[in-house]
Amino acid sequence: MNKSLPLQPDAAASAREGELRAFLLRFIGLTLLSGVTIGMNKVLATLLGLHLHVSNFQLATISSAETLAMALGTIPAGYILSRGNPKHLYAAVSLSLALAFCVLPWLPGWQWVALMMFLVGLCISLRIVAMSTVFLVRLPELGQGKAGWYKGTLILGMQFLGPLCGNYLIAQLGLKAGFLISALMFAILAVLGWQVLPDNTAPRKQAGQGAPPGAASLRELLRLPIVRSTYLFEILASFTASSVGVFSILLAIRVLHWPAHHSVWLMAVQGLSCVLVLLFLGRCVLASRYREQLYGGAHLAIMAALLILGLWPSSIAYLAASVLLGLGLGVNNLVNTDNIARAPVDKARVSAHLTLFGMVGGTAGALAAGHLADVTGLRNVFLIWLFPWLAAWLCFHGSRWLRRAPPAAIPSLAPTAESVP
Repeated sequence: MNKSLPLQPDAAASAREGELRAFLLRFIGLTLLSGVTIGMNKVLATLLGLHLHVSNFQLATISSAETLAMALGTIPAGYILSRGNPKHLYAAVSLSLALAFCVLPWLPGWQWVALMMFLVGLCISLRIVAMSTVFLVRLPELGQGKAGWYKGTLILGMQFLGPLCGNYLIAQLGLKAGFLISALMFAILAVLGWQVLPDNTAPRKQAGQGAPPGAASLRELLRLPIVRSTYLFEILASFTASSVGVFSILLAIRVLHWPAHHSVWLMAVQGLSCVLVLLFLGRCVLASRYREQLYGGAHLAIMAALLILGLWPSSIAYLAASVLLGLGLGVNNLVNTDNIARAPVDKARVSAHLTLFGMVGGTAGALAAGHLADVTGLRNVFLIWLFPWLAAWLCFHGSRWLRRAPPAAIPSLAPTAESVP
């Protein structure tokens, strides 16, 4: 027995590593399937709107109703979660979503569909808060190198695998069958969430007690140039991504005359390009001596994509625009996240602001694009979106180049690096 005693610490460490690895695999699997259902449902809702012969604005209203509800539900979801447990919360709202998707395809008008999608968005906000909270609780154990896995996996499901699955189901089984299969997937997620998620979020509260001080109020945060630029480009990114996400299917059907079951590829290509950046290019971008040039180049890539979507209606051009948009949005998110992580700010407050601004920006982008598409034409919307991007680029990147600012301006935040959780 004496010989076995020195092995006990190693065995305990090995068991702990095995438990963390198993949790990560199960959690990422749950995240991927959750993203697939959300992305699939975006396609289902869009095609349901087309089936009801809605206008561009009505279609945008259906799509943005879910995003608006997610924005409104985020803060209340945090209070609900702090008084409950993520396992029960996730299972309950997943079953509620299963019921909602059983009802959706039989609703009589687009107004009822929009209302139901609003309720769906409230449920999804609760699920997102539950999952993101659990991931943040375990992240110190998993290592910061895994920090992008949750978002990258979620986007992979939402913007690539989900739309493809939704498109395939509708093509093979029909629209109503697609909704019923989606309802079944939500029921399966309820069971899986019950198995994967823990009973409480106590470690998160303990971690919060040791959080370093920093700018917390919105007024204090907006005094910092790095925060102002991050907020600006994140809002523009969500504004643009939601517009393209809603209308890329219409572009493919009405402008390129693709079959409906092929139209989802514009959305899928954009999502896959963004995921590849988030999962595999983080170190290359953030550690590069040309980081600021890559940041500015990403915003130029987004503007180039908008220009292509507005001026060159061809299959190859639109696919290239989708790739450029995905790459640009991915690099934009990487740099913004790293800038905030190293800035002397309250990370929780900034994360809440970015989540809220992103959702509100996404809702406003979809609604504004829908209205402008009815007034000016669908392709002209993307040309109009060029103007705020160009103004932001000239204000931020152009002014830096005119001042001949050194490329290493951002690393001046390095002294606060040790404060990163």
